[in-house]
Amino acid sequence: MATTQLKENTSIGISIRMMIVSYIISFSFHCKMPALNSPGDPLSEDYGRNLVLSELVRYWLRDKVAPDSLLVLGAKSIAPYESGFRIYRIGEDGPTGEIDYSGIQEANFNAFPGCQPIRMTIPPRTRDIITFTGSSSNRIAVHRYTNDHKLSLLEDQAGIGIPSHMAITTDGTTAYVSNGASNPNSINRYARNPFTGSLSVNNGSNYPFSVGCSPVSLRTSTRDNLVITATTSYNPLGVEVYKNFGTDSGAFASGSPYDPGTNPSSHNNLCLIESERLLYMTAGDANFPIYGFRYDENGTMTVLPNSPFAPDSGTHGPASVDNYSTSMTLDPNGKYLAYMYAISGTFYLRLLTIDVTTGNITPTDQKYSVGNAPKHLEWDGSGKFLYLVSDTGGSTNNFQLEYFKFSNDGTLSKGPNIIIAPMGGSFSVSHMKSLPIYY
Repeated sequence: MATTQLKENTSIGISIRMMIVSYIISFSFHCKMPALNSPGDPLSEDYGRNLVLSELVRYWLRDKVAPDSLLVLGAKSIAPYESGFRIYRIGEDGPTGEIDYSGIQEANFNAFPGCQPIRMTIPPRTRDIITFTGSSSNRIAVHRYTNDHKLSLLEDQAGIGIPSHMAITTDGTTAYVSNGASNPNSINRYARNPFTGSLSVNNGSNYPFSVGCSPVSLRTSTRDNLVITATTSYNPLGVEVYKNFGTDSGAFASGSPYDPGTNPSSHNNLCLIESERLLYMTAGDANFPIYGFRYDENGTMTVLPNSPFAPDSGTHGPASVDNYSTSMTLDPNGKYLAYMYAISGTFYLRLLTIDVTTGNITPTDQKYSVGNAPKHLEWDGSGKFLYLVSDTGGSTNNFQLEYFKFSNDGTLSKGPNIIIAPMGGSFSVSHMKSLPIYY
């Protein structure tokens, strides 16, 4: 009886409190002086309504991204020669080890998968896979991987010269592609149909434009209509910024190419935060290998006051020297950088925070040792996982997939390694990209 009475009293108390809260809320919205009913007045009813509505609209228009798949591109360097990509399933806790698709097939000089595929590009907010087939074939193939995990080939065409890097605008309609066959190297422009995934050359009158030799990274800023590349071989070295003024007009930004005083490293490592106009790159400086810049709407760059940055004391430089690898990556929210480096023969992954106000980057205490020759660092589009490829060396000699689960508070937790293939020519990894699901 006492227990029943207590429950009733508790229920009544909750009901009374709810009524009081409701009354206060109602009073705050309805008992206003007419002069306060202004959308620009934080105390007004209209202001409150507009604020709630704008937050709801922002939430429903925001991309809902979930981890789903991981693409691993590679080739066999011993007979029978094969190449192509595998698609690994990603679960809530990371890679499951399950292979949804294994497209490793006989090498083909005249079509996908080519002979030595080098890179893949995923257009923003899509499930399309654009592959450069590499040396001897130099084709550009486009696949689409549906949400129900079905793969189809959309297009397979010859590229211009030797295509090696691609950057796509955030609306998915324009792609920029480097050509390593021209002298000096150049950047071509393609139009992309976001519905069919098809690519068609769209150079116009101001493309291609020439850049320095051996471009190692290519990015685009849709906000400011910029094309940014970094070159490492022969002069001019540094970062080149091209400003588009319209469909068929453009010019290099003032001061381009920007020479940071050291050679950009041979990695696909230009990390761009468009909203803050911040750019980070890896350099050949062994002790301070990360350079930071602020640029304006015209593409004119200024080195950050505290640049260059060191991820650790005693750093010996980036983790690998593979031109098509990646040793630094930016989280999708633009708050953290992940960087792989070497100290005395041991390789590490470290998380660094970004202060968007100053541009400074600061090492966190999130530091992990990883396998030999780590490369192809990739941040999942959902922001939940970091992936990399390394090898075990020693007596086991396997290529392996390593991954870390990432929490929004900046905490990494390492998952178990997954064996990809034995070393020794059976399947060497050329590139790796995440393929999340967008809702």
